[in-house]
Amino acid sequence: MAPDDPLPPLSLAELETLLAALDPRLDGFGEGESCLDDALAYLARLGVPQSDEGEAPALIRWLEGWRAAGGDRRTLRLMVATLLVQLDDPSES
Repeated sequence: MAPDDPLPPLSLAELETLLAALDPRLDGFGEGESCLDDALAYLARLGVPQSDEGEAPALIRWLEGWRAAGGDRRTLRLMVATLLVQLDDPSES
């Protein structure tokens, strides 16, 4: 993932779901070594749809790239919360 790869376009509901998946109270929910594994496990249990070709959805691929690039849940949670505020009040952007 390049540092300038944008978050895939998400609806308000998808952003809210992602924010919930990034909740630090989910620590230990996934089986992996990273706190982002918990978010991926949560999204998988919610049934984030796969593409028609059976590949992982763009959001899951982006999250895996974010993690591989050294991104953490706290920073991503802040970014998603900021996006939600901007969508709620466009004058904030």
